[in-house]
Amino acid sequence: RKSEVRFGCFQMRVRETVPLIDWLRARYSDEYRAFSNRMEARGDWPSGVPWAEYEDRHWEQIRIWASMRMQTLWRTVAGMCLYHPALQAHFEAQKVGGSVLAREDVWNPSDCFTCLVSMQIYKQFNRSKLSETNKMFAKFPASLKVAYIDWEDLYIKGDDDAAIQGRLVEEERSRIDRVHRRQARRYWSCLIDKTCKEQPDLRREPKYRIELPGFPILGDGKSDNQ
Repeated sequence: RKSEVRFGCFQMRVRETVPLIDWLRARYSDEYRAFSNRMEARGDWPSGVPWAEYEDRHWEQIRIWASMRMQTLWRTVAGMCLYHPALQAHFEAQKVGGSVLAREDVWNPSDCFTCLVSMQIYKQFNRSKLSETNKMFAKFPASLKVAYIDWEDLYIKGDDDAAIQGRLVEEERSRIDRVHRRQARRYWSCLIDKTCKEQPDLRREPKYRIELPGFPILGDGKSDNQ
């Protein structure tokens, strides 16, 4: 089962029995009370009112709080990326001691730690999930990387002249690259991070794009692994 990056407002407010946000507030009552007090101290916060009266900016904070208490990718990445500030503290401690290892041209925490997330279906993400992924890049250190599988149809569909000409070009390219004639797509392993250019559709241009010999996924994922 694939994990959500973060919980959305609809997921938390609409449920057949009890809304998820109500269950979370009851389950983590002390933590939610502390969270609400922090938000009230920072400014306008509609504490104690129906959920429908909360604005989008309020829900943005609630979504982060809720996602850190459920099985989400955001929570996993947040925990793994705690290594980065730990390394940063070690780097600053060396600087206080006057160690030569504290020079920035020698090392930095991002060189020693990488959090690599596998998002095999990143190419199929809708705008909502792409937006959540970009927010994850903005929130966490530059050492966060995402690997995913990209693909292109090997043969162009259609009966017009342009499609026919395109198929001829693809067939010639496939012959040169020795792609099997029964393979319908070409696959690439891609890597992106927060430094990659964001495209109009919210996807990021891959930093690395390496072609694979064929479809790389074997079995049905978690069910086969377990």
